[in-house]
Amino acid sequence: SNARAMAPPNCNAMALVIIPLAPGKADDAIALFKDHEMGLKYTLSQKGAVDFDVGVQTAEDGSQTMYIFEHWHEEADYAAYVATRGDKELMKEWDAAFGPCVAGPPTIKWFPRKFSVSNG
Repeated sequence: SNARAMAPPNCNAMALVIIPLAPGKADDAIALFKDHEMGLKYTLSQKGAVDFDVGVQTAEDGSQTMYIFEHWHEEADYAAYVATRGDKELMKEWDAAFGPCVAGPPTIKWFPRKFSVSNG
């Protein structure tokens, strides 16, 4: 087989974060995730964080939703990270900056990675 794993070695967990965006806020949301100290820079600094793919879907009615596909070394690493996102004091600046970009609470799922295939 020519298939190769997309996920890095020892990557045993995945997460999917779905964020409904406020109208016209997709560019702001992307910029914050890329540039803010508590965006993906913070996430990547956490134990077990591997990589992240971010996309934005635009529905027929114009509403936009951000999707973040994440690879982590272990589910426990992700669970520990998610707990820090619930720390209101730690997240005060992030929540103030990112809050206006969202139209509702995120949907967050994490689960074991079973396998990957790729044409790459």
